[in-house]
Order: sequence, then structure tokens, then C-alpha cells
Amino acid sequence: MNVIKIPAKPQKGNNTAKQEVKRLRVAAYCRVSTDNDEQATSYETQIEHYTEYINKNPEWVLVNVYADEGISATNTKKRDQFNAMIEDCKRGLIDMILTKSISRFARNTVDCLNYIRMLKGMNIPVFFEKESINTMDAKGEVLLTIMASLAQQESESISKNVKLGMQYRFQQGKVMVNARCFLGYDKDEEGHLIVNPEQAAIVKRIFLEYLEGASCQKIAKGLERDGILTARGNPRWHDSTVRKILENEKYMGDVLLQKTYTVDFLSKKRVKNNGIMPQYYIEDDHEAIIPKDLFLKVQEEMARRSADRDCMGKKRRFSANHAFSQIVFCAECGETFKRLHWNNRGRKYIVWRCSSRLHDNSTCSARTVREDVLQEAFLEAVNQIVGNSREYLRVLQQNLELAIKQVNPDSVEYLDAQMAELQHELIDRTERHENYDDLAEEILHLRQLREQTVMDDAAKAEYQNRIKELQAFIRSQPKQLTFDDGLVKRLLSKVTVFPEHLVFEFKSGVTVSVEK
Repeated sequence: MNVIKIPAKPQKGNNTAKQEVKRLRVAAYCRVSTDNDEQATSYETQIEHYTEYINKNPEWVLVNVYADEGISATNTKKRDQFNAMIEDCKRGLIDMILTKSISRFARNTVDCLNYIRMLKGMNIPVFFEKESINTMDAKGEVLLTIMASLAQQESESISKNVKLGMQYRFQQGKVMVNARCFLGYDKDEEGHLIVNPEQAAIVKRIFLEYLEGASCQKIAKGLERDGILTARGNPRWHDSTVRKILENEKYMGDVLLQKTYTVDFLSKKRVKNNGIMPQYYIEDDHEAIIPKDLFLKVQEEMARRSADRDCMGKKRRFSANHAFSQIVFCAECGETFKRLHWNNRGRKYIVWRCSSRLHDNSTCSARTVREDVLQEAFLEAVNQIVGNSREYLRVLQQNLELAIKQVNPDSVEYLDAQMAELQHELIDRTERHENYDDLAEEILHLRQLREQTVMDDAAKAEYQNRIKELQAFIRSQPKQLTFDDGLVKRLLSKVTVFPEHLVFEFKSGVTVSVEK
């Protein structure tokens, strides 16, 4: 075997001593998880440390110090600076990355290894100071996998401890509410909710307009028209925003804790708590903006609108643009009447016609009623009540006395006492690590029964108020009236259209028939 050595060709002007050494373009990444003063100092210190450390090395040149502040590291979706650093690596702007530790880089093992391997594929090492690991070393990935797993376990442990701490505070009745985006309330120095008078007026307006018949969409448009801002300072209002305000129990002074829960500590995804986790309801925690009876009336009205279906079983679209919207019904098929612009041989009218007849005129033969006729009939009904005031006042007084005599067998106080006993037993079983599913079911049942009792009591009080309102109206009104939309909304609950007459049912329980 003959081996021939081929010498290297001499390079003209090749002087190694004089050749300029290429400097590594080095970046650093640092992060702190919280925004308290101590961590904020750590954040600034890390930036200063890496800036000085990289600039001192003559073989390195500083590209940038990428720093995320106040963001969790369990995933990288919301880490803007981290993601910017990765993009700069892809663009070929970085040769090496320095970071304090694996837990600062990522606490998610999968994310950590994926990014490390991606960077290795681009020949970019990551050096972890605390663990003294260089990802380009042969043993680097093995050590990295172990250390990243430990970091993930640490994050999981912290997450569990935080969750347990929150549940303990919930059990103690300690409320934690973010008031920065909570319309109607601020926080005092001790963290308690206090009413913001200016914003509370907006909340009251929303509740009252809804009870007067306005839809969430109509309320939202009215707030936009008047230049009122949302809790986040946004001039745009959505009907979903109005609905959330109407459903929020905090406006009547109560708090329901743990409405949502975190599915897992990695994704940080929160879902609605439908009984998977325990909930804690605290009554009279803070000053109410909306009285409880008014709040419960709104919940009842929301449930009524949501359950309203037409003759085909489809959900009716709620409308409150006119005084008679949603309250005019067909005697033949039970469907609501809709308002239409009618043109009869060049003569234009506004009429009300049965919805089922509009869809298919073979299903119902109910007559069409002109709006001016409907208004005249309403005035006749009211004038009939006012003209026969003695008789109607007697009927109203009977209705009032009957309503007062109605007694609910399960009072709120009785149900509260039962729930308090079960709550003590529940705590005892929990401490003894015994099963408490039966107690949880019973407490839930009593809670629902209590809510229904409160709503029934509120409805009873409302009915009594409507009777007294009509009594006062009869005594104060002249013999003849002019039509007023507000009067319809205040007094009337339903109109039924028959072939030869109209029946007006008032909120006080009085019924008047008018031939029209």
C-alpha cells in the first residue's frame, strides 16, 4: 500500500496571526414571573448583568437582551420577547444564547426540548448558567431533559399550592375580585369593594331599561349613543357585555367564588365550573348597587325571554321597540302578533298580525288589527276602569288582601338555618376525609329552593306593588285619557285578540274586555 501525502496549497497573504477572529453574536434571555418590587429589581438586575457580562468578552458582541416581565413560563404563547428572540435566530442574527436557568427559559419540558432542538438545528447553542449546561455538548440534552422535567414538576407543585391557598381563602369567605375592569366598583386600601357612584348610575340604568322591556342590544346601542364607556374604557358596547352585567350577582352585594377553574397548569386554560369543583357563595359581602328583589326580577325576566318559543318550538326573537311588542297574542293559535307597515289601495297603515299567519296563512285565520284601533281599545279599557273606579278599587283591594295572605311554607330564614347545619357537617366530614357527596347534593338542592323562594317573594311583592300602583292611578286620573306608550308598559301585561273583541290583562290582575 502506497500512501501519498498531498500538501496544502500555500495561500497568498494568509497570515493566521493577522487574521481577524469572527466575534460571536450573543443574545441573553431573562424573565421574572411576578410584578412585585422584589421581582422587578431582579428583572432589572438580570438585564444589567447580561449586558455587562457579554460586553466584557472580546470574542462576543451583544445582539440584545430579551426580557419578559410578569409572565408565566409554563408556555411560550404570550412571551413576546422570547418569541422575538426565536424569530431573530431564524433570521440568522444570533450565534449563541445565554440564560440564567432552565426554569427561566421554560418550565414545560416539551416546549423546552423543542426549542433547544430547533436552535441546535440552526447551530445555535444555549448556555444555562445555573446548571452549567451547554446544549451543544454531548451530555447536554440528557441533563437538559432531567432538569426540565424537574422544573415542570416544580411549576406543577407551585400551581397546586396556589390552588389550595385560593380554596382555603374561599372557605374563609375572603373575596378576591379584580375591580380594574369591573363597572360600578373600586377597591379601598384594604382590598374591599366600594361603590363608584358615577359607574353605579350606569349599572342602574342598564337594569331598569331591561325591566322596562329593552333588549340587551337596544341597551348597548343607547349607551354607545350617549358616549358612555365600558369598564375597560371602550366606547363600543356589545349585547354580551350588557348580559354579563345583568347576570352578575355582585351587583346585589353577593359573590359566587370559583365560577371557573384551570384545567391544567401547562395550558392555563380556564373553563366554566359546572359542578366539577366546589363553589362558595357569600351573601352581603359588600354594598349592593341593585336591590336583591330588583336583581331577581331581572333574572326571572331573562329566563322568561330565553324560554319564549313560538308555535313551531323555535325561540322567539325578543323585541321591545314598541309599547305592544311581545304582549299581543292570538286567541286562535296562541302566537304573538307582529307590527307591520300595511298598504291598502294606496292608504298606508300600521297593523298587527298573527306571526303564524304571516309564515303560512292557512294555519291561522286571526284578524289583522290596526295599531290606531289597538290604541283606542286600550284607552277604552283604562277609561272603563277609571269610570267604574269604585268597583275596580274593590276588586283590587280583594286581590291585594289575597296576595298578602299567601304564605310560603319554606321561608328564607328556615332554609338558611338548614344549610348552616349541613355546612358544619360538611366541614366535619371533610376534616375526617369522609365522603360528603350526599351533603353536597342536599346543600345544592336547598340553595336552589332558597333562590326560588326569594324569587317568589319578589314576584309577590311586585304583584302587590302593581295593585297599589293601579289603585293610585285610578284615584289620581281624570275621566278621559290620551294614549301614552309609557302607560302601556307600566300597566299592561297582555292583550288577546279575538274575532269580535280584545281582552286586556293588567299587571294588577284586572281583566277588561273591549269590543273592537
